[in-house]
Amino acid sequence: MKNIMILGICRTGKSTFSRMIQKEFPNYQIIEVDTIISALQKTIPDIPIGFIHDNLTENKLPQFLNLFIEKNMNKNGKHLNFIINADSILPQDLAKYFNLENTIVYYFVNSKLTSKEILDNCRKYDDMEDWTIRRSDDEILKHIEFYKPIEQQIIKDCTKYGFNCIDTSIDREKVLNDLLQNLKVNLK
Repeated sequence: MKNIMILGICRTGKSTFSRMIQKEFPNYQIIEVDTIISALQKTIPDIPIGFIHDNLTENKLPQFLNLFIEKNMNKNGKHLNFIINADSILPQDLAKYFNLENTIVYYFVNSKLTSKEILDNCRKYDDMEDWTIRRSDDEILKHIEFYKPIEQQIIKDCTKYGFNCIDTSIDREKVLNDLLQNLKVNLK
């Protein structure tokens, strides 16, 4: 089986899709990269690993994550399958630092929605585990605005590097269900 990387802009359905895959294929382990980043930043504050919005001079997240995956692919002679869920790995870093030979890559975006519509979706899909539940509307709008130009670059770079770019702006549930059906065919 192949590893799956679900990357892209926050609040586009990456975690929802990860859980959908794991429900269909229980042998997959979900790696929430945001949790890894937060844990590293809280325990080793000077570590050069962070989110895109941390604006680090050199973010070592791609190299760290690639090594982490490689070291954990085979445990006790058994191949482990991962779903990598992250919003802090850009297409150029993925192409540069990762061995993608046995990996399916999806970048999720919301390119057809306004910032206000994305905020409304945040509130619609929020659950108690989402970071957005603990933020004001103004904080979330600033976050969304920061990522809009990055989202446009992701879309361009997905074409450049041949990665799947999935826009969940319209009829998100149908997009995710159709994508899952397509994935099931590719994994069997």
